[in-house]
Amino acid sequence: MSLSAKLTAAVDKAFTAAGDLVKTATLSDKTVSGYDFSTGTATSTSKTVTVDIILFTKSLPSGGGYSVEGIIKSSSAIDVNVYDTITVGSDSYNIISAADDGFAITLQLKKEK
Repeated sequence: MSLSAKLTAAVDKAFTAAGDLVKTATLSDKTVSGYDFSTGTATSTSKTVTVDIILFTKSLPSGGGYSVEGIIKSSSAIDVNVYDTITVGSDSYNIISAADDGFAITLQLKKEK
């Protein structure tokens, strides 16, 4: 078994071991493609994908909102940089940054007040 395969298996094992800390989340991106002046509505398309996420490291800065760090499994089928929000339960977060090491993606998230 290659080192890459061992690391991928270790990430899978970590998500399994995390049990109820793993939440289902929806990555989404809304692209506005036009505006209809006669009706006053925007034309947009939305792209979504469901992933498993573990949230941790919540910080409450002064001035409102809070930051959260999360981790999802890396996937060649998902380019996380295409998405701008992630929803976990009823909480929606803006994706501030994403770091993909090829095995797991660490997300810096911001939830507004």
